[in-house]
Amino acid sequence: MASCKTLILEYSSQNTTFGIDDLCNWISAIAKYSRNTVACLLSKLVEAGDLIRIERGLYSKAANKSQFRAIPTEKEIAIVEKLKQKFPFAPLCVYNGSVLSSIQHHLSANNITYIETDRSAIEAVFNYLKENDDRVWMTPDADFIYRYVNLAKGGIIIKPLVTESPIQTINGISTPTLEKLLIDVRKDPDFSYFLGAEADRMLENAINIYAVNKTRLNRYARRRGITNLLLT
Repeated sequence: MASCKTLILEYSSQNTTFGIDDLCNWISAIAKYSRNTVACLLSKLVEAGDLIRIERGLYSKAANKSQFRAIPTEKEIAIVEKLKQKFPFAPLCVYNGSVLSSIQHHLSANNITYIETDRSAIEAVFNYLKENDDRVWMTPDADFIYRYVNLAKGGIIIKPLVTESPIQTINGISTPTLEKLLIDVRKDPDFSYFLGAEADRMLENAINIYAVNKTRLNRYARRRGITNLLLT
């Protein structure tokens, strides 16, 4: 008798997306595995990267769509190493604005390094980085960005890390998930140039290209006060 894991992967290869109910019904016609066994294995396969949980109870084979990864540049890695030594207890989420290029419709260069940390640590992190770089800005608003910041030339923007933000660890560094970025571009003033049709197109592109966890997206959207974007 085929193992439950083998059957799950076989079913995922035959179906672009699938729910646990349909999966269990299909498996029950072949072998006797309980729903709890199937559910536990689904979780393990998601953790292993073999499957993607699109939303609650809905899955897809990882190979069907790409997984978004905000891979840190050498600059980001070096900055994080310094910050961890100086502020070992401050939470950090770091990425480069160029990671957004794959989902943009009208491509606009953004080489800014974004550093998100606890509100209590923002000013200390800013002062520390400002000692060696004059292109460091702390929670700039949309007008400041428009007047004084050339995104293409790079620099560092430091801003608050929203509690319970969906993040992932890449190369030992906390980076934003795609779901976090899709909401942040609609809420953060330093991303104001994405507002309107461009933000909508970015969401559409993200769903077409990557595996978007709709449950995570909706949860973070509500966390940030967005209620007109919830996906089903």
